[in-house]
Amino acid sequence: MKTVLFYSFKGGVGRTQTLLNSAKYLAEVKNKKVAIVDFDIYAPGVSYLSANQKPENEEYFLKYLVDLFQDNETKKIVTEKLSDNLTLIPAFNMQNIKPYHHLLTQLSKYLFSIKQNAHNEVDSLSTVADNIFEVIKSDIENTGEYDYIFFDARTGLTEVSDILFSQYVDLKVIVSSYNDQNINGTNAVLDILPEMKLNKHKILRILSPKPKKSRDEFIGIKARANLDDNLKLRSKFEWLGTYEVPYEDEIVINDFKSWENLQDGENDYRDKIIAIANTIDDIFVDTLI
Repeated sequence: MKTVLFYSFKGGVGRTQTLLNSAKYLAEVKNKKVAIVDFDIYAPGVSYLSANQKPENEEYFLKYLVDLFQDNETKKIVTEKLSDNLTLIPAFNMQNIKPYHHLLTQLSKYLFSIKQNAHNEVDSLSTVADNIFEVIKSDIENTGEYDYIFFDARTGLTEVSDILFSQYVDLKVIVSSYNDQNINGTNAVLDILPEMKLNKHKILRILSPKPKKSRDEFIGIKARANLDDNLKLRSKFEWLGTYEVPYEDEIVINDFKSWENLQDGENDYRDKIIAIANTIDDIFVDTLI
């Protein structure tokens, strides 16, 4: 089982839809078992795919995290089948916004305490991130058999997104848009990822959504996203390349159900997502257990 973290420094860049449609392709075409975790705790998006309306006190992933930091042995991860090969782990039932907000406040207190204990040192944070991630991964593994666990991570740098710094995440898919805020911010985040001595962070970079009309400036933007002018930084990682995902009206309107309406070889967006999904699968082709 391999873990893939989808991260973006800014929102609105297609991170979640890239995750969803890559997962759907791997599940439906490649017959892989994929768990999708809504780890965007402060602005859950994947959770809206949930068809179940569970009671307020259900042990959703947010409640699991609170129980984890409380060292509550009864912590539980709720899963929901989206299809035979796709499993959703929602952050919360977002129709119950009041208990969600209450739990979020509780979680923030624990995370702030962790930050203080770590003295805000990158090395210490990395250790904390490793410990948190290993527990979460182990508990998710206990819910079923998966080839992949896809984490939809929070944008920016927050307490929860510290699993971005974990050396135990098998692949980090970094999604950026075509502007200075995204490129400069994302490159700065890459710069503070702790350098690993043995196995380097695997980094796959996505530029999304590519505007319909191309300009010369995009060449320079792609070069900066691919760290062509910063080979020292790029050498920190196992760099797996950069994909450009085009704008697609139908996907923007409905980023999950519309997937079936796009035809292989006839739609550039679908073809690029398939290429990304195949790249992810090829990275681990000899190591999936």
